[in-house]
Parts: sequence; C-alpha cells; structure tokens
Amino acid sequence: MRWLGLCVALAAAVPALPQQLAVGQLLVAAPSLHDADFEHSVILLIRYDQQSAVGLFIHRPSDVPVSEVYPELKSPVTFYVGGPITIGVRALFRSHGAPSPAQRLFADVFLITKKPLLTKLITDRTPASVLRVYAGSCGWTAAQLRGEVQRGLWQIRPADAAAVFDPHPASLWQRLH
Repeated sequence: MRWLGLCVALAAAVPALPQQLAVGQLLVAAPSLHDADFEHSVILLIRYDQQSAVGLFIHRPSDVPVSEVYPELKSPVTFYVGGPITIGVRALFRSHGAPSPAQRLFADVFLITKKPLLTKLITDRTPASVLRVYAGSCGWTAAQLRGEVQRGLWQIRPADAAAVFDPHPASLWQRLH
C-alpha cells in the first residue's frame, strides 16, 4: 500500500501537459524560447507518435518559387520554409473532400507528400488560400518535445484552417502568443 501512495505522489509531482500533443495541434513558441531556429515560431504538428514528432512552420513564406526545385512546374507558387531540417517537400491543402493520396490532419486540412498530387494541384492553379507548399520540416523525439512543452517553451493550441492558411502568416506568432 505504501508503494501505491508513493506512485500517486510521484504522478502528482509530474507537471501535466496543458493540452495533449497530437497531429493537428499548433505549437506556438513561448516568448522565453530563444533558439534561433524556433524563436517566434508557429508550427503545425503533422506527425506525432511514441517515438517522434514532425511539424511545419506555418508562418514563414519564402521567395523561392516551386519551379526552382521542380523546373517542370512553371508556376508562381512559392515555398514556405517548413523548418530547419531541409529534406522533403510537403503541402497542406484545404478541401471538403479527401484528395487521394493525402492524410487528413484535422477538419478539412490534408497533408500531401506525393509529388503527382502536388503537381496536379499546382498545374490546376490551386489558390494559395487553400494550398501551401513547404520545403523542409521540424523534428523532435517525442520525449524531447514533451520536455520542451513541460518546461513552458511551447504553448499547445488546436489548429484551425484560418491559422494554417492565414493571409498574413509573418505576423501570426504575434497574434497567437
């Protein structure tokens, strides 16, 4: 019985996460986060499991056109900086119907990782109000991200399409923190 009391006391001593980390949540950097890569960041979690977490900066447009990476796509669409890990191209797409192949992140927002679907959306001139293309990503071990949240470096917020496709993404952090 003494062990049960000790376990309950230890569990009570561990700070609870203010909200559960999960795919489709936003991470909003706390003002106290002074890491040059993540300061003033707003990140959408696109993967979260027992081992790892992956997200995309949703507030950092660039002036790099998609055609610089995919020369066959003559398009004015520009990349967003997805994060400091410079590998990979992904897109977020808002649609009432599930495009195939795509992964639903929340509500009507989908993650696209397959080049044929991304190519189709770009060549169909899908507007930036429903399509954002990202170069790179952010990544952590699950334990590392939980620790950063517990230390107060990130606020967890439910994502919504208005934030993900905000017409003024550069000022998103100031409005959310």
